[in-house]
Amino acid sequence: MKIRRWIAIGLIPLCLLPLVINCAKVMAPPGGPEDKTGPVVLETCPSGNTIGVIPDNKISIQFSEGIEKKTVAGAIFISPRFDGPLEYKWKKNDLIITLPDSFAPDITYVINVGAEITDLRKNKMDNSHIFAFSTGEQISSGNISGRIFQGGNPVSGMTVGLYQAFESPDSIRFDSTYAPYLTISGKTGEYKLDYLPDGQYFVLAFDDKNRNQLFDFGKESFGISDRPVSFRPESRQEIIDFNLIEQDTSKVSIVSISLTDENLIKVRFSRNIPGHLIYDNLDRIFLIPADSLLTPINPLAVKENKDENFSTFNFFFRNLQNGEYRFEMSGDKWASISGGTEITGKTMTIELNVDNKPPKIESFSHQDKTVFADDSILTFSFSEPIERINNNDSQITVIDLDSTTYACRYRWPDAFNLELTAGGLNGGRKYSVTVDETVFSDYAGNLMGDSLSQYGFSTYDPDSLGTISGSVRINTALESQGSKYLIFTSQQKVILKQRFTGSAFSLNIPPGNYIISGFLDRNENGNLDFGSLFPFSYAETTARYPDTVRVRARFETAGVEFEFR
Repeated sequence: MKIRRWIAIGLIPLCLLPLVINCAKVMAPPGGPEDKTGPVVLETCPSGNTIGVIPDNKISIQFSEGIEKKTVAGAIFISPRFDGPLEYKWKKNDLIITLPDSFAPDITYVINVGAEITDLRKNKMDNSHIFAFSTGEQISSGNISGRIFQGGNPVSGMTVGLYQAFESPDSIRFDSTYAPYLTISGKTGEYKLDYLPDGQYFVLAFDDKNRNQLFDFGKESFGISDRPVSFRPESRQEIIDFNLIEQDTSKVSIVSISLTDENLIKVRFSRNIPGHLIYDNLDRIFLIPADSLLTPINPLAVKENKDENFSTFNFFFRNLQNGEYRFEMSGDKWASISGGTEITGKTMTIELNVDNKPPKIESFSHQDKTVFADDSILTFSFSEPIERINNNDSQITVIDLDSTTYACRYRWPDAFNLELTAGGLNGGRKYSVTVDETVFSDYAGNLMGDSLSQYGFSTYDPDSLGTISGSVRINTALESQGSKYLIFTSQQKVILKQRFTGSAFSLNIPPGNYIISGFLDRNENGNLDFGSLFPFSYAETTARYPDTVRVRARFETAGVEFEFR
């Protein structure tokens, strides 16, 4: 009996041992380095690049280590897509996927193991793992790759979907249309879809926040390609980068309309509107008099910057009279913000104010800046519309420290802005800009002032600059048009945006480490446009130089070959 009692007591710690093991935390071995390596795929069944695969309804994937199981379901894509749910089972580090149906005959299947999958220590895979097999005699060979950016920075975890070609992307509902081919961007924003069959497609990148593999327009940011994708025997490779944007789908309405002290019509909308949409369509904006004998009038200008978004705009209508008016925005140009309808406001009664307030200069483009000597367009923005005046040398003068005066050409893009082109500026100089306030007045006759106001800027010294040279070319397979622009960014600040007409370039710029990007300006507005889904327009083609380029003072950095692909 004593012996038996000893045996029973001795077994108690052994019985408790599994409980201790099951409750143990996952951590790196004591004294060893922290595990920061993500999992990789070791083996698959069917194996990659296998042809003549016998129809089955199971696919297995072996990982190099234990996987956080909840990260798997939304990160594995099987293309073409099966109708019905997939079942996931684990056998140690092996994932077994049961399909709702067997493989179809003579089809290339692509399995994309997304980079969002993590191990038990939350380390993500470095990149997606893609493999393919075919139930036919050959494997499709089309592929598309690139990177995804948001605000100029690469982003991971974004979904890229390849949809069957359709007449117009804005004619389908993305929130109920599954892309047959899907992948997820990796750590540095890169993505890749391989083994694609010949045909025409539409490709879209989006932030699939709810991981339902559907693009929810208006709720998720997205990026539009610069062209449709076409795979054919002579061309089976596409390289496309995406820039994510957001498009608010809530309908715009007019909250209020009022008259400012300067007799501008201030219109407040229910949400932000792109400034360029208003700026470029003033001919579709009207004040319609209640008196039908009077002619509707268009605004001559809008105060707000066309390159920004605003919820409130100040419109300048010349020769306004007292009376009742209806504010109206007509035509299909507002479809993207109004649900395809005209934007109308309540009738307003205008009783013009006595304007005794003098105008003022709100901003000067070059104030306290160092600029390139050939950046000679100086822009003044005023607080209210300015009565156009005859150009003369006494209005604004540009003088350097040697008292040399530079001739200026005047241009009024609109009543709020004045552009001066100062000819013959030299590098390495400080300049003073003097404005005669007594010659500028608003439409009520109020002078801006009775004295001179001064502004200053400098130009880069040529001896402090370095040279960067190379070539810019468009790949012959790229069917894009538009002027070529390169953008040189250093320390997240745009130093230079340059338009090119030829293939070679040589520029003098301040020393530093530069990221070089570029775009093809299809609509020739001087800005990069990311496209739109509703109404639909493709994005403009973009490209990036693969390496950071170092520029040193008084040295040339040569051989920069920039390509739009």
